[in-house]
Amino acid sequence: MNVKDKTIVITGAASGIGRALALACAQRGAVVALADINHAEVLATQAQTGLPADRSSAHQLNVASLAEWQNFKAEVIAAHGPIDGIINNAGVTFAGSVEDTDYAQLERVMSINFMGMVYGSKEFLPLLKQRQEAFIANVSSVFGLYAMKNQSAYCASKFAIRGFTEVLAQELKDTSVSVCIVHPGHIGTNIVLHAHQQGNVISSQLSDAEQNKWANAFKATGMAPDQAAAIILDGLSRKKRKIVVGRDAQQGDRLSRLFPARYVDAVNKAAP
Repeated sequence: MNVKDKTIVITGAASGIGRALALACAQRGAVVALADINHAEVLATQAQTGLPADRSSAHQLNVASLAEWQNFKAEVIAAHGPIDGIINNAGVTFAGSVEDTDYAQLERVMSINFMGMVYGSKEFLPLLKQRQEAFIANVSSVFGLYAMKNQSAYCASKFAIRGFTEVLAQELKDTSVSVCIVHPGHIGTNIVLHAHQQGNVISSQLSDAEQNKWANAFKATGMAPDQAAAIILDGLSRKKRKIVVGRDAQQGDRLSRLFPARYVDAVNKAAP
């Protein structure tokens, strides 16, 4: 779908892919409703779009809360009227073995990554079905395609997003709402650094300084978020049901299906 003059909801819009999507949508002529738990930064994203108040809005939203989703939906309708698309992008990561990941951390990752996507999809679906053309795009990960050691919570949430979205795509196949699953590879965002700043240990074998260095290197060596956003929006314009972002993700998708045991073993051997 061409986003020009369409109203697009984007979660996780305070940074990374979400911010890049907001700016790219604005550049392509969309009206944007931006949400993030970090209100100051999502306001900064809104300012960066350069759009007037009638074509943009910024909202504080904890995607893990259904009540906040319902309030957010009402705010978006009041600000912009009909909604044409939603990109459920908000997410967090957490590194830790299955044995060492406590229940609270697992529940936190699942509530934000998976249930946040479920709430966004379900709350806006009745509105989207009223439009002649609309979309739901749910952001999974390359780790929704194959598993990585010490990423049990993250992989579980991203595989769950993939399963939910593929079912939703089947159910809405003959409607006006197209459904897309997005699998980004290594994108240069702060997701790992934010996780470490919140007390997550990337690897028990690395010192704190080494972990900070690794997190910063992750951002510096990944695909630029604006490039990822362009790939996603181009895919949505062609109504693609699956968008795999980045050469690393495309290679991983292909090789993990052709050589599942060998490829995943090789990837995990190289992990920190």
